[in-house]
Amino acid sequence: MTSTFFNDELLAEYMPKVRDVTYRTFRPEHLDNFIGLDYYGSKSMSYQDRKQHINFQSRNGPTVTVFHNRTAIAIFGTFIIWDGVGEAWAVFTEECRRYPIAMTKGANAYFDIITILYGLHRLQITVKKRDERAVRWARRLGYIEEGLMIEYSSDKEDTYMMRRSEWVD
Repeated sequence: MTSTFFNDELLAEYMPKVRDVTYRTFRPEHLDNFIGLDYYGSKSMSYQDRKQHINFQSRNGPTVTVFHNRTAIAIFGTFIIWDGVGEAWAVFTEECRRYPIAMTKGANAYFDIITILYGLHRLQITVKKRDERAVRWARRLGYIEEGLMIEYSSDKEDTYMMRRSEWVD
């Protein structure tokens, strides 16, 4: 499903230039030393299940690994649900918090790229209600809440459905 137009050359040209940060098209071997898996999914998921889940998602839409000095610090992608509709997802390490501007600029550039390449009219995300920092960041990225899904996550947490809006400041 990943577009042949979505590649390292495209990322090098259109992603923001940040010292010591590079963006690469995701490959399964990027998970080999990625410590962000500890923060992904429910607590009951095994490490192998988390890797399989990310690999599955990456096969269903464009996915990027963010490196800082050759260390993978984030993976984000979009699951293409059907023509024109995608659901973005992300996995971060704690190190990402040291680079808020780079991560925000990178995420916005990525969303713009995939919206154009895949002709998306809707880009949505789910964010756990209790994760106030993630909700604030999603709003900063231009997402607005559409509704609250009760016990939606695998660990039964309430989760916002949010969509990207070009009219949000």
